[in-house]
Amino acid sequence: MSGRNINLLSLDGGGVRGLSSLIVLKEIMESIDRENPPKPCDYFDLIGGSGSGGLIAIMLGRLEMDIDPCIHAYKLLSKNVFSQKRLLPIGSNLRSRAKYDIKKVELALRKILRELSYEKDTLLREEAGCKVFVCATDDTNRRLVHLTSYPSKYCSNELFKSAKVYEAGAASFAHAPLFDSVKIGPSGRRFHDSSLEANNPMREVWIEARGVWPAGALENQLKCMVSIGTGEPSIKRSRRRLFGLVKAADVDVLDPEIDTNRFIQEHTELDDENRLFRFDVPNGLGEIDLDSIEDMETIVDATQDYLEKELVYKQIRRCGRALG
Repeated sequence: MSGRNINLLSLDGGGVRGLSSLIVLKEIMESIDRENPPKPCDYFDLIGGSGSGGLIAIMLGRLEMDIDPCIHAYKLLSKNVFSQKRLLPIGSNLRSRAKYDIKKVELALRKILRELSYEKDTLLREEAGCKVFVCATDDTNRRLVHLTSYPSKYCSNELFKSAKVYEAGAASFAHAPLFDSVKIGPSGRRFHDSSLEANNPMREVWIEARGVWPAGALENQLKCMVSIGTGEPSIKRSRRRLFGLVKAADVDVLDPEIDTNRFIQEHTELDDENRLFRFDVPNGLGEIDLDSIEDMETIVDATQDYLEKELVYKQIRRCGRALG
């Protein structure tokens, strides 16, 4: 038991619904200390995220933000980014142009960096403190990659040495076709989000943790792993095909609970021993569009209702004890 000292946090993607993940995490932190809730970076040894979860992972882990300022900053970022669609020239191909400007995400992150007294071109790389990575997809070969704050065999040396905080956050957030992809590094490779490959990054977090702590089985070193979703959707489709078949490009977000169930089946002992926790608001929250800023209050209300359920309340308390 004494060797179990590693805490892991996995954050799903979900656009504006990332707000739900932050509210759940706030409740977990407050279950540890209601009067002085700790920063997530002080309790989690590694935080990994996909989509909006990647951007939030950077804010909480790499920038070491408290929960409340992070919630405030994330709301502002979402409203700023999604409040105005791009103006397209007359006669332009609507299908070939992104709906929103990815530069707004980058500018919002640089503003956060400035407010926290970081340089605007601060690198994601930071080997001290909480380890952070985000999932992204390489435009060239559509392969899933990890952009990491620490040396990892799943992150090329070029990306590790050159990826800036605002670039990594924007790449993780850049859901196609809502945004153009993001150029990172001297070779100019372009990246977008990994919602089709790993919208629920539990498995990716586990893979990274095994690489960071290779001395023995990770199961024997793990104190607690927490995974937080952004609402339970069915498979979301932008449009249906004949006989109900859908091309991969038409899928916005794959059901994260499929990955959750598979992961729990592979690690049943962690679940049985209260060392693995998954929180995700049910009842259609996942059907809210990634860019639906007008539904922010609905997201907040639905998440609060979820947290007030007796079974969820008890699970949050168990999670807080497991982390402590």
